[in-house]
This record gives sequence, C-alpha cells and structure tokens, in this order.
Amino acid sequence: MFHIAICDDEEYFRIQEKKLIEEYMKNCEYACRIDLYASGKELLSVADAVLQYDIIFLDITMEEMDGIEVAGMIRGMSYDIYIVFVTAYITYSLEGYKVGAVRYLLKGYAGFENAMRECLDAIAARIKCKETVCEFDFQNGKKSIPVDSILYVESRLHKVIFFIMEGGVKEYSRYDRLDAVELELKQYGFCRVHQSFLVNMKYAGGVERYRISLKNGTEISISKKYYKDVEMEYIRQRGKI
Repeated sequence: MFHIAICDDEEYFRIQEKKLIEEYMKNCEYACRIDLYASGKELLSVADAVLQYDIIFLDITMEEMDGIEVAGMIRGMSYDIYIVFVTAYITYSLEGYKVGAVRYLLKGYAGFENAMRECLDAIAARIKCKETVCEFDFQNGKKSIPVDSILYVESRLHKVIFFIMEGGVKEYSRYDRLDAVELELKQYGFCRVHQSFLVNMKYAGGVERYRISLKNGTEISISKKYYKDVEMEYIRQRGKI
C-alpha cells in the first residue's frame, strides 16, 4: 500500500491532487491511503508519524512555514520519503533539489494531469526497484542483491564489475558483456553513459559536459555518443521544469 500525504494551504489544489492520485492508483490497481494537510505546521505536528509516508506532495508557498523549510525538517528525519513540490513558481528549483525533491509539478499548467501521472510512474518504478532483488552469478558464487543497491557497473577486460552499496562500496565481478547487463537493468533506471559504464541514475549527483558525478563522490566520463541521452535521463528523473 502507498501511504501519501498532500500538504497545501489551498483546498482546491488539495482536492485536485487527491482526485488525480486516486484515479492513478485505481487504474494501476494499487492500494493507497491519502492524508490531507492544510499547512506545513499541521503536517509536522504528527511528529515521527511522518515516517509512515512513501510520498509527500508539498506546496512551496504556504504561510507560516514554506514547503522548502518543511522538506528540510522531513529530511532531518528520513531520506527515504519521496518529496514532490507542487508550486506556481519555478524559481525554487535549486533549493528544492538541496532537500532531495524528486519532482516539481507546476500548478495551473495545462499538462498538470499528465505530469502527475509521469511523476507517479517514476516513483512507483523506484519503489518497485527498492523491493526487487536479483540473483547474480559472480566469480565467487551466486549472490542475491537488491537492484537499488547497485551504484554502477563497469566493463573491464572481458568482465563486468558490479559496484554495490553495502556499508561502503564493494565489488563483484563476472565474465559477461555490458550490453547484456544493460538489457537486464535498464528497466530499473540504469543508463549507459559510456561504452564501459552503466550507471544507476538514482545516485547521479550532477551531469556536466562529458562527466557524471555520483553521490558517493565517484566521477565517471560520459562519451559523446551517450551524452544527450544521459543528460535527458538525468533531467527526466528529477522532473526539472
């Protein structure tokens, strides 16, 4: 079941978002519970119960406490909650990404309904990815790995090396082609950035000209062949307006 909170000081938008989310969940046959809050102060008043939510839709321009401040306090409790800003303005993008917002939805925009569906598609896929465990046959034996823990995969000397987040970065290798691994992992948000590298875009911290930086500090070259696709995927996953 998806546990979702909508926090907006305008009742019209609370109801609109709730209706769209309910329609999406019904069409996808997902169970959900949606709680409505009229202010950031009201949302935060539930204290640790905030941790029950998978997704929180936050208005930015609210009285008393704006959405950026609320998101910052939520991040002080958890980095696992998906925060989506619903706003009439696009000038808060930088501040939003500092608190780990996964999407911006623009109020009053003609494509708002489609943007909401795309947003929920992306989050549902990520949640599915977190729950997905795949078995890989490495040189030192079979190992079951949560797909979401794979940082990136490198092809080197006829082997593919998986870099796994396990209380630090650990390496597991096997003889295989990166093309085959890409086919297996692409559905989970992995992107080919170079002939020799496949990256889990969840961990992408930034994309600059021909280089992608990961959140653990690793930097990987992006080949010219893949640059535009990587840039578009990075933007798409973060829902930049």
